Amino acid sequence: MKPEEKAEIILWDWLMTKGEFIEDIYFNRKNKLGWKTFQVKGTIKRKPDFIIKINDGFSEKYIVVEVKSSNQSKDILDAKKIIDYYCLYVREETKYYIDNEEIPIAHFVVASDSSPKGYLFKEEKLIDNIKQTESKSKNYVASIGLIPRFEGCRTFEIVRSLWNWFKDIRKEYKNKCGLGILIADIDNGFVPKMMISHYNYNKKRWSQRWWKL
Repeated sequence: MKPEEKAEIILWDWLMTKGEFIEDIYFNRKNKLGWKTFQVKGTIKRKPDFIIKINDGFSEKYIVVEVKSSNQSKDILDAKKIIDYYCLYVREETKYYIDNEEIPIAHFVVASDSSPKGYLFKEEKLIDNIKQTESKSKNYVASIGLIPRFEGCRTFEIVRSLWNWFKDIRKEYKNKCGLGILIADIDNGFVPKMMISHYNYNKKRWSQRWWKL
């Protein structure tokens, strides 16, 4: 089994068993689990690996996931292609379908087979954003649950790099999908959560969220 295929199965099992709001997961191709698939139409250079369907009691949402094996760091660093998927979608050059019906995408995220451990790379030193930071603002946002309390030191860098690239690109488009990563909340039973930059339509501004799936 290829490393990425193994990563997909690890993530599928974790998400389906630990996710509170997850209704289903769709693969980009036929798979060893015989599980459901999604389709892409339009500009297709390479498809993302998963689509997660969630229902949080307010609405159904679909999340695009780029899955990476953590065996080699360069593969995680290559995950910035999630921004390419984002751009193709918001420019309406790429559309997503399940059972021949077009679906709206709410967020684009990166995950790896280490996501269930709370970070993206194979092994990471953890930062306690409440006890190990001199930044009062970081301490505050971690204490109120806007960012993880425990965060991998390398994952910390890559998610903020993604957001740094993203902040200039997102200004160009009316369709304001979220972008970030998918990892476990170490402080709360290793449940899956998204750490994303998303647009708050009520406040009319972009902000960070640490959302349970």
